[in-house]
Amino acid sequence: MSEAEITRMKQKTTSVSLGTLIGRELRNDKVEQRTIKYGQAALAKKGEDYFLIKPDCQRIPGNPLTSFSVFAIFDGHNGISAAIFAKENLLNNVLSAIPEGISREEWLQALRRALVAGFVKTDLEFQQKGMLQDLGI
Repeated sequence: MSEAEITRMKQKTTSVSLGTLIGRELRNDKVEQRTIKYGQAALAKKGEDYFLIKPDCQRIPGNPLTSFSVFAIFDGHNGISAAIFAKENLLNNVLSAIPEGISREEWLQALRRALVAGFVKTDLEFQQKGMLQDLGI
């Protein structure tokens, strides 16, 4: 296929929003189960956005009744370093700030503070990483 043909194909392709696609599926009578677990679409031209999709987290490891999902978009302004670092570290930092062995209600109450603590810890770790790189360490 020539470069001109590829260009024409790209120009003919139109983007359809996820909401439109979901609406079409929900209106389609042939769909047996109308459940959408999650979706992802990436439109960043610079490739600076990173996604975290974890639909299978468990508040109590090994207990599927304590399942929850985590979805995040990390927007890398002026580079990808912070987005990658946050994707790799933020969730663990948030979850490590929640005490173990607490009830569901206590866990939900602790989550708000854990989110703040996790973001602060991730930010500080990223800054330290940058300082160490600046020092050549």
